[in-house]
Parts: sequence; C-alpha cells; structure tokens
Amino acid sequence: MSSGIHKVGVIGIGLMGSGIAQVAATQGFDTVVVDVSSDIVERGMKRIQDSLDRLVESHRKSSGEKGIDGARRDRILSLIHPSIERESLLDREILIEAVIENEAAKKEVIAALTGMGYRGIFVSNTSSISITRLGSSYALPDQFMGMHFMNPVPVQPGCELIRGFLTSEQTWQTVVAFCRELGKEAILAEDKAGFGINRMFVPFLAEAVKVVEEGVMSCEDADKTTLCLGHKMGPITTLDYVGLDTTLAIAEVLEKELGPSYRPPTLLRRLVETGSNGIKNGRGFYIWEGGKKVRVNPAVERYRRK
Repeated sequence: MSSGIHKVGVIGIGLMGSGIAQVAATQGFDTVVVDVSSDIVERGMKRIQDSLDRLVESHRKSSGEKGIDGARRDRILSLIHPSIERESLLDREILIEAVIENEAAKKEVIAALTGMGYRGIFVSNTSSISITRLGSSYALPDQFMGMHFMNPVPVQPGCELIRGFLTSEQTWQTVVAFCRELGKEAILAEDKAGFGINRMFVPFLAEAVKVVEEGVMSCEDADKTTLCLGHKMGPITTLDYVGLDTTLAIAEVLEKELGPSYRPPTLLRRLVETGSNGIKNGRGFYIWEGGKKVRVNPAVERYRRK
C-alpha cells in the first residue's frame, strides 16, 4: 500500500525535528519545517547541513561505498523549506509535531493549526504522552496518531506508531505505509503509559542512574556494562543523547500512570533542575564539546546518594 503522501510538514527543528525533516527529504518528500524564530531555524538547518556533510565525507573516505555524494546532499537540501510561518504548513498532507515533550505545549500547537484550518493527517512525535488526549485538541481526532521517532532520527531504524482511541483504520494504514516509505521499521504500540519502548527502556535508564548516584559504579563503568548485551551505546551516554529533560518528562508520566515504582531518580531531577540536559546543551552526565564527550560532569562525580 502506498501512503499517497508527497508533502510533509514538521513542527519544531530541534534535535528530533531536524532529524525527521532530514529523513523525509532524503526519501524524496517535499518538506516544510517550521519553528518559532529565525535563530532556531538557522541552528536547525545547520544541524541538518552538518549531518549531510558528514555523509558526504563518509562517501569520499569509503570511495563511494558509504554515505552520499555531494549532488545528492544538494538535492536533499533543496527539498527542505525552513520557515517561521505556520501558514506554510497548511498545504501539507501530513504534519509531524516535534516540539518539547510537554502536553500543554503540544496541545497548543495542535489547536493552533486546527484554528488555522488544517485538516490533513496530524501525528505527534511524543515519546510518552497519551495520543488520545493530544488528539482531543485536533478537529479530526480520527486523523490523529503518534509517530515516536528514535534519536538520532537519521540513524535509528525504527519508529513506534501509536493509535489513539479515535484513530481511524484509514489513518492507521496510511501512517504505517508512510513510516515504511521513510525507510523506518514500523513498531506498533497501543496508547498506554510509555507506549512500548519507553515503558521498557526508561526504567532501565533510571536504574543506571541509581547505580551511579549510589556509588555502585562510575558513569564510565555503568556505560560499559551494556557492551555485554550487544548495545553500541551505554545507558548513561544514551541519556545524554536522548535528553535528560525528555527522559525526566517520560519518567514522570510513567510514575503518574503506573505508580511510585517508576519514580525518576533524584540525580536525574537535580541535573535537569540545574539546566543539564545532555548533549544538546553540552552538559549532562558528561561534559560535551563539539558533539564529543570530554569528561564526566564534576557535579555527577561527587554526587552520592546516602
């Protein structure tokens, strides 16, 4: 089945939104990506440019076996249309909301586009918030569902698809087809707390934080443990990539819906309270410079839960 989608809109050009826009354009979709200011849009487009440039360099170093050539990079960029005007989204056949993991913020965006007259398929890149509740802000909740992309979007092969209580069969089938056209493996989940991936994965990450905050292991040693499981990236580094603020928000949803056994670790909360959100602002469990891990955050090194 073909999705029939040709024109894609992405709302938000942060880490997730820029990755989603890059993937959509790479697969040949005409893609508009919108954010609230020119500075944010410029930073997001630079992130996409840098990502594509790395692929071109990989292509050069591998004599064409990996990555993409410069001409393809330029074609991909030509399909991405950045804007600060939400009006530019109104002709899109599907909108992908990729703003902060906050229910009120997401509902504001959905309601605003509804008020402007948008009536196509609308999906949210939420990693934990109820699709049914978010869909209540859209004029056509039968055309609303979840597409939970994994970070970094251009690299991760899967996308979790979540059907809301009112999502129609037609919307579901169209989005499943669209997901596959993006080159992603469709992972199907129900609209329950944390869906599937984060209900399993966030408690694992939380336990890794507790191991560090209790002094059982250092960040580096906690990261090494998952090499035994075949993971390329350890849990503490994963937290910095995903975003500590995002992980905390998901953990709070899980705690609210599933009980106190899902309560987020104090160390995670302390880091977020002090603005340490991970690689996106250069400070999380580790200190990052130019996207490279430099050292363990000194505040984490000395923190031990008594």
